[in-house]
Amino acid sequence: MNDSRNWKDINMRLINRGRPSTYLKPALANQDGDLSEMNLKKMGKPYSFSNMLIIAAFAVKSVFKIGYREAAGNVKDFLESAGVKLYPDFRTVQWRVSKMEKGGIKFRVRQRGESNLAVIIDMSGVKSENDGEYRTVKYGKIKVWKEIHVAIDKTTHKILNMEVTENDIRDTKEFIPLLEPIVTENHVDTVITDGGYDSEENFEYCDDNNIKTLMPVHINAVKGRHKRKRIQEQLGYVFERGFTKRNLHLTKEIRRQNQDNWKKTSGYHSRSLVETVFSVFKGTFGEYAFSNNKEMKEKELLLKAVIYNEFLA
Repeated sequence: MNDSRNWKDINMRLINRGRPSTYLKPALANQDGDLSEMNLKKMGKPYSFSNMLIIAAFAVKSVFKIGYREAAGNVKDFLESAGVKLYPDFRTVQWRVSKMEKGGIKFRVRQRGESNLAVIIDMSGVKSENDGEYRTVKYGKIKVWKEIHVAIDKTTHKILNMEVTENDIRDTKEFIPLLEPIVTENHVDTVITDGGYDSEENFEYCDDNNIKTLMPVHINAVKGRHKRKRIQEQLGYVFERGFTKRNLHLTKEIRRQNQDNWKKTSGYHSRSLVETVFSVFKGTFGEYAFSNNKEMKEKELLLKAVIYNEFLA
């Protein structure tokens, strides 16, 4: 098998991931311009540190899994070595992160002006607390999860949008909220996702926006129009007078085999690329959210998406 990957480049990217300068240097280089824009028409005391420098400090904390104080120490050492005497302390970093608007962080995550995007959508769970298996087994503590629903670019593997929900929210409800901002700001050609997002409403939304949909329907689905109907035909369904009927001559095993064949020929299996994104995301930041309250947990995960796009993708 021909392996065309550039291992030297991959090795250097992993080395750079462990350097605080990777996150702090770009923020410092752009600080003056960022501050000028942030302080334009600002009432009251002007900002002393750009949002990107605060996010870079948050990146140091998140990537190296250290506290705000230790992260502030890394920032101080780097800025002093660069000849900068003014640096944010741990209270400033923590306060500025807490004051960031979720909408503004989401806006920073998204890409704009792209054409012919192939978007992959999926969901993964992140532990809401880092209690460990011992306390779960010893005291019977129930694990609490946050769900992160992400849409990624098939080509660049960058996160295009993220929604953070509780673990009792159905996947289908997050499909349109994830996709709609991307469709508004870019030209989306294809959406690829698993059967967990299968619903008539989601298929119709894609049909209305001329988006090719690679989304398997449920084996025993009994309704379908337009795009969802065409996907169901791959399973061996027959349609009479606008209603869907299962072909009684086809067993469930044959319908599943038809669906497997459709997945192989349609390009559906490229959906697995999103698992690489989850692997990098959790491998870098850990499998839990360290913030204390619900709002800060959401901001934390969204900021990690920003850091992933800026430095890891």
